[in-house]
Amino acid sequence: MSWRLILAIVLLALGASVWGGIQMGNWLVENGPLRAPNMVAIEEAAQLMPTLDADGKPYVTPAPQPLVNGRLGIPEELEGFEWKIVAKTADKYNPPIALANTKLSASALSDLRQQGATSPGGLQGIARIGPSTGSNRSSGQQAIQPVDVTIPPPPPTAPVPNVGRNSSWIPQFQRELAACSQKGFFERPSCSWDARNKYCGPNNAWGQVEGCPSR
Repeated sequence: MSWRLILAIVLLALGASVWGGIQMGNWLVENGPLRAPNMVAIEEAAQLMPTLDADGKPYVTPAPQPLVNGRLGIPEELEGFEWKIVAKTADKYNPPIALANTKLSASALSDLRQQGATSPGGLQGIARIGPSTGSNRSSGQQAIQPVDVTIPPPPPTAPVPNVGRNSSWIPQFQRELAACSQKGFFERPSCSWDARNKYCGPNNAWGQVEGCPSR
């Protein structure tokens, strides 16, 4: 048997298998089992019904976001942490507010700051814990007194420029400086210093008038 005959037989077998597979597929499509009409309606209604989460709300798939490791994905939910504030009764050993129970002067305050005195409750300086109970008042403990604080003196007033009796040149000087600020970048410095030398020097106003720096 020659190789040509063998090749022809193989090609005919392949063609027959392909044609038979197509015919078998068409027969299965035409004669396959059909779904019941009531099941089709149930499936369509289920597809239209939104998916609900544990709270009964429509479930929405979270969008992916950058993770700590540099990838893009949905982060894992963190486990909840149960915490609560422990109730604690306020008494003479646990006062709610630290108060000063003595009248202190400014010198006493400075001494406390220098010594770094610490109260029994762990507070430093003028913070003193002094519970104001009836037993303490009967035992002769002083009542809570305000702390004397020395009011600082007012800031000194700005010195009046000593430019002599004639100060009519100042408006003209300010106008020339304003005109210099409108010039170009390279011309502005020389123009400003020409105006300063013209007015600040003859009137002895260096460091006394705005625009005349100290020399």
